[in-house]
Amino acid sequence: MNITVFERVQNENIDIVRFILDGVGIELANALRRIVLTEVPSMAITEVLFVENDSVLYDEMIAHRLGLIPLTTDLKNYNLPEECSCGGQGCTLCQAQFMCEVHAEGGELNVYSRDLECLDPKIHPVTGNILLAKLAKNSSLVFEAYAQLGKGEDHAKFQPICAIGYKYYPEIKIAAEKIKDEETIQTVINKCHHKCYRNNVGKLELVEDWWKNCTLCEVCQKMAPEGAIKVGFIPNRFVFTVEGTGALPIKDVLNKAIEIFLAKVDEFDEQLKKVKIFSKSIIA
Repeated sequence: MNITVFERVQNENIDIVRFILDGVGIELANALRRIVLTEVPSMAITEVLFVENDSVLYDEMIAHRLGLIPLTTDLKNYNLPEECSCGGQGCTLCQAQFMCEVHAEGGELNVYSRDLECLDPKIHPVTGNILLAKLAKNSSLVFEAYAQLGKGEDHAKFQPICAIGYKYYPEIKIAAEKIKDEETIQTVINKCHHKCYRNNVGKLELVEDWWKNCTLCEVCQKMAPEGAIKVGFIPNRFVFTVEGTGALPIKDVLNKAIEIFLAKVDEFDEQLKKVKIFSKSIIA
């Protein structure tokens, strides 16, 4: 198995990594996707205790918004509640405490995720611009919140990424001798939704890095003369796109997913060793 990162887009609003996964079957590629979505843990708010809430929103609505705020995650110093020595009751090893106290004394005031203060400076909202509530003059919003590690299989708020998907690595073969007229060449170029082709002095060619955008739609194959263009894919090579929430670096998410996968393989191997296999001959 080989992973090659070919694109990274990262700023204050987005974090996307695209890479090639080579040398594996579709079963392993999909297993990696599912583990990232459902089994890599991240931090999210699970409990809110309200002291004052003078906003127009019910307590439950604000609690729901709080639960969906992406939080930075520390996998080294926090345990999953079910694996913690406290039995999941809540301690400093499996729970982070937040405080929020906002008073709108001089006029209307908005409450944002940046108003959440955690006792552990390593745990905080990924972005401080998420609106929680609007307060009228002389109103207040005061509460305590508790965050824990969890898995996406239990709730989507624990997923460490926004989206993850993959496609086969495309393979296109062009028989240039079957496409001779300029009109056909231009038709293929215009009909390709992702601009994968170009006209090079009367010859149809693929543009550089065309495979990054090709979706194997086969429109070009249908628009060209029969046998001129053949669209296919490489079976054991995949192009992955991963968009993170900022809870964990995408590199850490993938490393943790591979670690979980290898642990499952080891567990399966141990289970096989415990099973007795009986061989029974059949005489006709």
